Amino acid sequence: MSRSKQMLRELGHAVREGAEESARAFYFSGYDRGFNEAAQTCLGVLSDATEELLARMKSGNLSKQEQALYARLTELTAEMDERLRNACQEELA
Repeated sequence: MSRSKQMLRELGHAVREGAEESARAFYFSGYDRGFNEAAQTCLGVLSDATEELLARMKSGNLSKQEQALYARLTELTAEMDERLRNACQEELA
């Protein structure tokens, strides 16, 4: 095989690898964006429910059951936030 053919073959291989890497990066960029949006949606739902109960608590209109629910929602929000952060850190590692 001539030197020029060998160089063209190597160049083609490098271009192909570059294109594959770009495609992977694009795919994972979309995946990361979707993960972040889903995580924010889940935390937002819990946060909205917690804030609603907190507002009612401040006005003195919260039953014992609702106070327990507020405490549990606060715990769940913190646990979900921690797990999502850990999942992101594992992906980066």
